Amino acid sequence: MKNPPIIVVLMTIENIHGREVLLKLLEHNLPISAIIIEHKSKLSENARIYLKNDFYNPKKVSEIICNLQIKTHFVENHNDEQTENLLQQYNPDYIVLGNARILKSNIIQIPKKGILNAHPAILPKYQGLDCVGWSILNGDSVGATAHFIDEGIDSGPIVLQEIVDYSNCRSLLEVRIMVMKKCAKLIAKSIIGLESGNLIAVEQNTSSDHTYPLLSAEQIKQINNILNSN
Repeated sequence: MKNPPIIVVLMTIENIHGREVLLKLLEHNLPISAIIIEHKSKLSENARIYLKNDFYNPKKVSEIICNLQIKTHFVENHNDEQTENLLQQYNPDYIVLGNARILKSNIIQIPKKGILNAHPAILPKYQGLDCVGWSILNGDSVGATAHFIDEGIDSGPIVLQEIVDYSNCRSLLEVRIMVMKKCAKLIAKSIIGLESGNLIAVEQNTSSDHTYPLLSAEQIKQINNILNSN
């Protein structure tokens, strides 16, 4: 890339997915101008403990960006005026989401090339929540999709999709971690592909989409039984 893109990452405080996204962007030598971290909100506290496990824990944000010229800002809400002003100052080509709330149009319209997210499922078939689990429960492929966001839910143009082989996993949490890692990789690969011209975003056909809800405790137990029976 002759002229590196300006990238700003939006994430909630110390969530695992956001830290993994930072690691993958830096591993691929993609420049991060700033990280805007939502903290002190109920969303950020819930995200902080989501995917908590005993077998994989990325470095803290401060360790990841140690000795790098990356500015970090803390905000109360990614849709607030402080965030909007910060983003306008950085004038990013891309905003990358490392676990963030649903964004409003005043934020969505800021980046020159768009806001990239990675969804832990194959779109458009699996939109909504707990899609890793729903994919397993329905006997479908488990995967990840990097896409631009629009004002809908998981409905923006698709950049890249990949299937995840979870045959060695014995719990839903293990599969979720594996898919989370794939999501982070796809974000980095998407920017590289978009900037080189090797990838283009394709509009989704959402005519037959379905938005999934949270899984129940009984459904999670059923999924773990499926994983242990393979």
